[in-house]
Amino acid sequence: MRYFLALFSLSYLGAAFSVWVLSGIVPWFLLPDFPFLSIAFAGMFVPGLTGFLCALPPALFREVTTSGPSWSVFLGSVALYFAAREIGRRFLLRDEPSILAAVVSLLAGESLSVILLLSLAGAHPFSLLWGAQEAVRIAWTSLIAVPLFLDLSSRWRRVKD
Repeated sequence: MRYFLALFSLSYLGAAFSVWVLSGIVPWFLLPDFPFLSIAFAGMFVPGLTGFLCALPPALFREVTTSGPSWSVFLGSVALYFAAREIGRRFLLRDEPSILAAVVSLLAGESLSVILLLSLAGAHPFSLLWGAQEAVRIAWTSLIAVPLFLDLSSRWRRVKD
């Protein structure tokens, strides 16, 4: 229950702070995606059904705060959870470089899927500037993820022991 409440509050407070407080001040690509980080953390570090239940509220926050077709961001977030779960089960994620590589790969995969879906729909809203902004967003969110994930996972291990 503590883990659920910690991830729930992190995703809600992070989304609220980013979307409703900073959205008019800071450019979109410098706002970290806290619900994304909560979903990725739940997939990589929280085992079983508890991890899935921890990932559902941040997926709903992403659906509400992101523009897109109905339920597409929610379903993408659930797919993100399962991808993060597979990464967490297959690789040892105890040091900074492995966590950074996992989060960068998840963010890059999400960006590439958006590009692919919009290209298949016939839209071409992408430019070199958009690519640079997306690279900054991926780097910034990934760099925030490393200390956050290490702190949360060490706290989780202490609670389990």
